[in-house]
Amino acid sequence: MNTQTTLKAALLLTILAMLTACGSFKQNDLTEFSSRAPVDTPTAKTELIYCNEKTQSGITAKVVAYTDAANQIRYDYMKVKFTKMPSSFGSGDYIHFYRWQANAAGQTYIDRNPVQARFETLDGQILTNFDSVMHWGQVSAIAAKWGITDVNKFFQYVRLVIDIRDPQAEFDALKIAMYNTNNVNTINMDMLMPAFAARPADYANDRGATRAMSLQALHPFASMINENWTAAQFKSMTTNFCF
Repeated sequence: MNTQTTLKAALLLTILAMLTACGSFKQNDLTEFSSRAPVDTPTAKTELIYCNEKTQSGITAKVVAYTDAANQIRYDYMKVKFTKMPSSFGSGDYIHFYRWQANAAGQTYIDRNPVQARFETLDGQILTNFDSVMHWGQVSAIAAKWGITDVNKFFQYVRLVIDIRDPQAEFDALKIAMYNTNNVNTINMDMLMPAFAARPADYANDRGATRAMSLQALHPFASMINENWTAAQFKSMTTNFCF
């Protein structure tokens, strides 16, 4: 082997070593933003939950993973059902939905462009077009046709489908932001978007690093992280979160 060939071989080995090191670092890079499944592929010991629910400031919302006609999960969409909504929604208050993510270093990124949503019946009949704002004026005529004047009664019969614009499931949480008629932000409610680990202790582990505390705190069972329960037990507690 001549000198030139030896140098080429050495250079190739160096490049391969650098690429290997970079790949290894990326997997546990604290600055890499967290993500939902399927990026964090579940192991045989990891149970995922596909429904979430939260109540805050007069709003109760259920968030459910979206399945298509073939019953396959699509992470670019999310289903939301409000079971409690402030009455002010019926008199001009409105809602934006935002997606955000966080990394193990504690940095967060929120996409300031609201995602779009549309109203559907519970069996999937489309009622409105996708829009970046949700307000009563979009559906008041439909409600009147159904003989409904109460906001919360109307929400008993409908759901929203949200276009998360995230087929690779790179965003972790959904922010439900309510604004009054003066365009003042009055409510911010953050929820984890399914799917995610049922056990809060499993969710705390982000590919070998500790998941951002801002996300851990949103787990529906965050206060039970030290309970010695199985993932299946935690998952069974989410039955009422679904619709």
